[in-house]
Amino acid sequence: MILIADLGATNARFCITEDGNSYSNQAIYPINSYEGLEKLCSAYLASQDLVGIQKAVIGVAAPITGDIVNFINTNLKFSIQNLRNELFSDGLIVVNDLALQANALFGIDEKNLSYIGEKKINELPKILVSPGTGLGLAGIVRDTVIATEAGHINISDTIVNQDLKSIIDRFSKENSRAPTYEDFLSGKGIIYFYESLFGSSNIELSSEAILLGRKDDNCLEVINLLNYLLASYLRYVTLVWGSTGGVFLSGSIVKSLVLQEDYSDFRSTFEDSDTMSIVLKSTPLAIVTLEDIGFVGGMEIAKKLIN
Repeated sequence: MILIADLGATNARFCITEDGNSYSNQAIYPINSYEGLEKLCSAYLASQDLVGIQKAVIGVAAPITGDIVNFINTNLKFSIQNLRNELFSDGLIVVNDLALQANALFGIDEKNLSYIGEKKINELPKILVSPGTGLGLAGIVRDTVIATEAGHINISDTIVNQDLKSIIDRFSKENSRAPTYEDFLSGKGIIYFYESLFGSSNIELSSEAILLGRKDDNCLEVINLLNYLLASYLRYVTLVWGSTGGVFLSGSIVKSLVLQEDYSDFRSTFEDSDTMSIVLKSTPLAIVTLEDIGFVGGMEIAKKLIN
């Protein structure tokens, strides 16, 4: 049996796979519920009465540049070698959390995709983008997944949308730096948009409540502006990556933010380019509706550990 862990900036999700084709024993914990990843994994295994599991696939919301992994949006850090020595001596694979999810896209069933437009996925390079606590992006070229930190690209201050420009200016003055796409295309960004447009005295809402509040004019304005920024970001990273094989969106924020009633405007913003519209119009764009995409991606990686 192999443990699969999808460790985001807010929650840690666990399951077990035996054959890389199905999973069981799902559980979720707050990411900071235990001091150290070793204790968190041990607590999960003990809660499920699982013994003798010495292999794991772990996706982390952090760049992996060496043995020590430091999470970006939480205080958690760990040593890959220590984790291997203490718990998973028979096999341990640690990847970026979006790289974990992106492995689920190999051979994905069309029923798990909601297309924004008529173009269907093909064999050319692809990207997966997921707004959540942070903003993740992974690339897929042939059979290889490439982790990135593309959510941390700065937003240009020459952007033409005046409402968005005023929010960028406010953020820059308050933080003495330019905002990144992750600052805005994330849970914290949803609240910041609302607060910037309508004042902090009104912000009794969570990011989830704002996204579900389309009947409220203020919430709808925030939703429309976020959709504009997200579609613009996808246009940018598509041209950088050459991801004309498909641009995928995942995560709970996207499923509440980009509804079918938004598809036409979203697609138009994505394709809006004076020089590259022909490329963008040919690019498939889809929301991944697959549940537990991290577990499915983890199973794909886990096949490498099955003897």
